[in-house]
Amino acid sequence: MSIFDYVAVDPDGRERRGAIEAANEADARARLEKRKLMPVRLAPAKTDARKPAPPAANPGENRGGKLSHRTQLLFARQLATLIEAAVPVDEALGLIAEQQEQASARQIIADVQDGVLEGQRLADALARHPRSFPGLFRAAVAGGERAGKLGPVLTRLADYLARTHALRTKITTALIYPAALSIVAFTVVSALMIFVVPALTEQFKSFNAKLPLITQILVAVSSFLNAFWPVVLAALAVMIIALRTFLKQPHVALAVDVGLLNLPVFGRWVRAVTASRFSRAVATLVSSGLPVLDSVRSARESAPNRHAAQLIDRMSIWIEEGEPLSNAMRRSGIFPALVTYMAASGESAGELPLMLEKAADHLDQEFEAFTTIALSLFEPAIIILMGLIVASIVLAIMLPILQLNTLAIG
Repeated sequence: MSIFDYVAVDPDGRERRGAIEAANEADARARLEKRKLMPVRLAPAKTDARKPAPPAANPGENRGGKLSHRTQLLFARQLATLIEAAVPVDEALGLIAEQQEQASARQIIADVQDGVLEGQRLADALARHPRSFPGLFRAAVAGGERAGKLGPVLTRLADYLARTHALRTKITTALIYPAALSIVAFTVVSALMIFVVPALTEQFKSFNAKLPLITQILVAVSSFLNAFWPVVLAALAVMIIALRTFLKQPHVALAVDVGLLNLPVFGRWVRAVTASRFSRAVATLVSSGLPVLDSVRSARESAPNRHAAQLIDRMSIWIEEGEPLSNAMRRSGIFPALVTYMAASGESAGELPLMLEKAADHLDQEFEAFTTIALSLFEPAIIILMGLIVASIVLAIMLPILQLNTLAIG
């Protein structure tokens, strides 16, 4: 038995370092995979000690700063271009660092360059900054280095990051417009209730007749808001903070994610986004030379839903037991039938990455269609709701005036 030093990535994308006792390198790799660790670097230990060395501290834990998603994309694209142009990795990193406008990004990439100059592989040097280069990014790079196809792998990785960024932008755009419209409607109604209605309702105090019920409710709500609006705002702020703190609890967040997946209409949208991101991640990692099992484990962090991430963990167990990826996806219950069918076709034809990419493209098209329809329905719904509220306010003001005219004529 020999001792092997290893650098591996766990299912959560965190780097793990240590030593393991095994008969040979293949046995050490198999033992790490049983621990759900994806080996990134594996080498015989420099010492002959029979006991495994204690795990080393994560070199990236004490380094601050984080690259934005857009900067990660540009980094992968530029590095792929330079490497395919036969530029050495260390020189390519130096050129990219010089082009960075932000000092933090320049420092991060320069530190990665220092790691390469010290003799580390690129994947190990990227692990110095796990927040900037997550486990999926590093796993793809490690696979490309092992296969001797770092340039093409980085190109595919950049394509994956570009599509992920585009999907994230679409989601943000889809959410911003309804949120802005709702805020404007709430602000307009609040301004009417606090500033306009009190001035008009002063005229009703001289009425001897009983005011209509809708007018009484309007006057009561307006008076309350006019007198206690600072308290109302403070209470809303406290409720929002308390709700955010409550939702950050692991069991609560998991329950919310389970509920989101089971919603009638919105749940389908969440499933489509999850399936699209996971399919692209697996396609990218398999194309970089990683086995399917390692690809699934690394692609876990691409799932935006916690419950979906747990189901992906179960998928990795089923795959480790010998099931094909398509069967594991079908058993998980979170992937549309089309995705599992295309995965099965890809496995039988030996073109799994290509078929997963096509499935992700189809899901993205469905998402765009769903977003367009949802926005086309939500906009008039908000306008109609705002119109009903304003109409109710106008009705509550006009009824006493009509009642006064009736009394004056009579």
